[in-house]
Amino acid sequence: MRIVTKIIHHLVIIALLFLLLLPFYLMIINSLKVTPEISSHPFAFPGSANAMLYVGAYKEAWQLVSKFILNTVIIAALEIFGVVLFSSMAAYGFTRFRFKGKELLFTVFLSFMMIPGILTLASQYSLVYTGLNLRQSIAGVVLPAIAGGMPVNIFLIKTFFSGVPDSLFEAAEIDGASHMRRYFTFALPLCMPILFTIGLSTLMGAWNDVIWARLILQGKAELYTISVGVFVRIGSSNKSLMYAAYTIASLPLVLAFALTSKQFIKGLTNGAIKM
Repeated sequence: MRIVTKIIHHLVIIALLFLLLLPFYLMIINSLKVTPEISSHPFAFPGSANAMLYVGAYKEAWQLVSKFILNTVIIAALEIFGVVLFSSMAAYGFTRFRFKGKELLFTVFLSFMMIPGILTLASQYSLVYTGLNLRQSIAGVVLPAIAGGMPVNIFLIKTFFSGVPDSLFEAAEIDGASHMRRYFTFALPLCMPILFTIGLSTLMGAWNDVIWARLILQGKAELYTISVGVFVRIGSSNKSLMYAAYTIASLPLVLAFALTSKQFIKGLTNGAIKM
């Protein structure tokens, strides 16, 4: 009976893995074909079923999306820096400072986690686009992303700070270390795993964002992010070019996860244990 259960579990995992990898398989093999072969043999591997190996789409796609990738890297770097810095400083304040209404204020922050971002899209757009006059600017994309990512990230970082022994900070205080010194010397290095997790999650959010970046950057094609640029400038008429652009756009995220997977998983598991 136990063997049958294991076999069923493995079959389910294999089926789910197949469904997960199938879109990537189609994206890569179709990027190596010309458009007629994609329409007639979408599942065929290049070189079979009259499919023709075609790499010219990658050269053309790179010329179109290289600027978008640079824009996205800049936006993602600013978002990661802002989210990590402000969330960690706020979490340190909630952990190490005592002031009236601290628990109430923290509860208010947590309550924002329960509100879906799509519900505040219209009001946020009105504030950023009209009230702050940040339309067609990188700041209009970055600042709302930093603010929107703070509630959940403050909660995650606070769990790490709460797990640090008070004696460590008390010893530093006795030695004359200021709060800023304790924050940069002890707090940040100790919570580095969760910072990697937050940074990678922020990177994925910035890379995959279409709706907000499209709304703010409309009419400013030179500032388009990779997701908006591929969606708007390439479209779906040239399927070979479209699949090549999708493949190029996905590679930086795959590389980033490969380089930080250990820290990402460690941050998730450590947070789960402490919570």
